Amino acid sequence: MEIIKLPAGELAPDESDCVRIIRLPTGDYELNCNALQSCGDGDETESVSLIGGDHYATYDLAEAAGLAWANEHCAQRLYICDLDPSDVTD
Repeated sequence: MEIIKLPAGELAPDESDCVRIIRLPTGDYELNCNALQSCGDGDETESVSLIGGDHYATYDLAEAAGLAWANEHCAQRLYICDLDPSDVTD
């Protein structure tokens, strides 16, 4: 998997596989993830997402969870975004 870490506040390109790590006002971190899953032998792909869910005490824990999620969904080029809640528009 190719991993591209974007500067803080920068969003990944539309239609890309990405892990958004969002710094919450509480000091915890939350994940929003998107991937175009294309695992297995077939040519079929499926868009999958993870929004919200668990909160993480540190950025590193959130990033590790996001990378594991992306790996499970066969992401090939993954963008990692470091965001504040105001950076997320969708």
